[in-house]
Amino acid sequence: MNNFITTVMINNLAADYHIFRIGRKFKAMLVEKHLGKYIPGQLDFWKENGQWRTHHPLAAQVVSQFGNYIDHHIEALEAEHTAVINSSKTSAATIVRVANS
Repeated sequence: MNNFITTVMINNLAADYHIFRIGRKFKAMLVEKHLGKYIPGQLDFWKENGQWRTHHPLAAQVVSQFGNYIDHHIEALEAEHTAVINSSKTSAATIVRVANS
């Protein structure tokens, strides 16, 4: 799954954002619309030279929060993908052994 929901602290408010990938960038959309007058409703993030970036005037720790959540989500997806591939290889090897018996 390429999208997820996470909670971050912005301007002393806990806000839920729906994050999804668009090409090489990630878009974060505010879930609670009533908070939109206090915090950004949409944010774009991308990684440049190993650092997370955005065009929005956010504090460095907020950008870091979003970046950490995105990095952890990507790592979890890659681990899941690797587990599926390894499981498929094991299943295929078992089928070959059974067929050769």
